[in-house]
Amino acid sequence: MQLSEMTWDEVESKLAETKSVILPCGSTEEHGYHLPLVTDALIAEELAKRVADQRTIFVAPAINYGVCRSTAPFAGTLTLRFSTMSALVEDVATALYGHGFRNIIILPGHLGSAQVAAIEVAAQTLLRRFEDLSIAIVILPALLKDIEGVIEDREDKHAGEVETSMMLVLRPEFVRIDKLISEHPDFPMGIVSRNPRDYMKSGVMGDATLASREKGKIIIERLIDGINKIIDQIEQG
Repeated sequence: MQLSEMTWDEVESKLAETKSVILPCGSTEEHGYHLPLVTDALIAEELAKRVADQRTIFVAPAINYGVCRSTAPFAGTLTLRFSTMSALVEDVATALYGHGFRNIIILPGHLGSAQVAAIEVAAQTLLRRFEDLSIAIVILPALLKDIEGVIEDREDKHAGEVETSMMLVLRPEFVRIDKLISEHPDFPMGIVSRNPRDYMKSGVMGDATLASREKGKIIIERLIDGINKIIDQIEQG
């Protein structure tokens, strides 16, 4: 059930069947030479839709902006302030709650530490305000810890093997195959960088050349399974 494609009375009617909703959170952010700026939002939204194909749950429109720090200097990256991101999630969730939603599953496709922290701050604020509200934040890498032998690059962080493999399944037409590269930036420990582009050229933080459609299928299947388990847990209370 895609919230944005439904009429208000259809939403009201379906709330009798479920009070659970997935809120995808992405970004508009560089992803190297080979992936589009919409990658994080697209992955989050597509995972949410595939979960919704398997169970009765709403999918809210994706939040397509996020807090981007190390990628901010690259053209096209549109970053929010920490406070803006936190307030945005809080406001959207408050509106959902006001219409009767009681289980909000936040699904970040963009997993920068500041982004996740902003979402967590919003979640804690919401839980203090609404006693009958339940919130889950899905941290995708945590669902992939036990697929040794599939993901080869253990230092994959951004626009590398994992995201590229997923995009080869979800939106292969968006992947510039001829521009796949490997880059593992060496940021100085403990130093706040004035310009992250001093330490990386492409914006990739991983090895995109290791990506494959086969890996993408396995990764997506595992993520969907993990997301479903989290939803089961939150719905069971």
